[in-house]
Amino acid sequence: MREGQNPARLGLAAYEPHKLGVAILSYIPSQEGYFSQSLEILKYQLASLRQNTLEGYDLTVFDNGSCPEVQSELKNLHAQGRIDWLVLSKHNLGKAGALNWLLAALPNQWVCYSDSDVLFRPGWFEKSLQILESFPRVGIVTAQPAFFDVLRQKGQAHLALLNDPKIGCSEYKPDAWIVDEFCRSVGAPAKLTGEYHQKQLAMVKDRDSGAQAVIGATHMQFLARLETIRQVLPLPATKALAPEEDSQLDMRLDQAGYLHLSTPVPYVLHMGNVIDERLRQAVSELKPGLGDPERSPGAVKAKLPLGYRGLTWLARFRRPRGWMVRLYRVLFHVLAKR
Repeated sequence: MREGQNPARLGLAAYEPHKLGVAILSYIPSQEGYFSQSLEILKYQLASLRQNTLEGYDLTVFDNGSCPEVQSELKNLHAQGRIDWLVLSKHNLGKAGALNWLLAALPNQWVCYSDSDVLFRPGWFEKSLQILESFPRVGIVTAQPAFFDVLRQKGQAHLALLNDPKIGCSEYKPDAWIVDEFCRSVGAPAKLTGEYHQKQLAMVKDRDSGAQAVIGATHMQFLARLETIRQVLPLPATKALAPEEDSQLDMRLDQAGYLHLSTPVPYVLHMGNVIDERLRQAVSELKPGLGDPERSPGAVKAKLPLGYRGLTWLARFRRPRGWMVRLYRVLFHVLAKR
């Protein structure tokens, strides 16, 4: 039976999501070997995201079957207000399977997807959004230049830019530090690093806005319009991590005529699974005070009725809280009988 009326019917507003949603996929099955430093790296990521995202955002973490210790720490971060929505999976659905779940559930207009080992730098969102809004039919934008062609010379969508009078095309040779940083992040051998130092990237420029972008992107981290991404879902998901399934998002977007673009300089850093001196230097540049649960300067608190806010503040103190609980019970039964 039901007695009385649900208090939510009294006009309490539902949460209004931000335009930007950040979705992070974590998988730390143990805290040994390859994954021994992964939890600390994930914490670096969350701290950099809070510090360097001026736009208000909602943070969703999908944990894809991590060990109990890691999931326990994620619960603590959620309880502290550092994670808005936390999904804990008992099973590893695979990267593509988790993406199907994440991207079907998010309520935001823009979505930033990221693996759990990416450090965010100032300007990552602003620069990515500028590219997203300046060029026609953009699928995904990665906040670091794409050196590796995930489409493996099969991409076709970018060819439309070559004949667009509003778009200028040129070659771009990144500075040496950009190449070195990328190669260290992926553990590239010396020979491949040398090849990347000689590599010329394809650059496009929107003549009206002045926005510049490198042709190509990666699915390690990207910004996209959610409505665009949903057009290519669901992705095939039969394995934990397989190149053929991992590339389906890219292939389907390209076949639908959507561009892969990236920023000419890195606004994110792929940290990998090892904390070395260069990473410690990058992390040391983060400002102190990152333990503050507020996600970002743009975060907006829920608007609650004045009386409700007052009762919530008073309820933080143990003794008044007991009084308020008893008062609530009395009032509930009185009102329920009316």
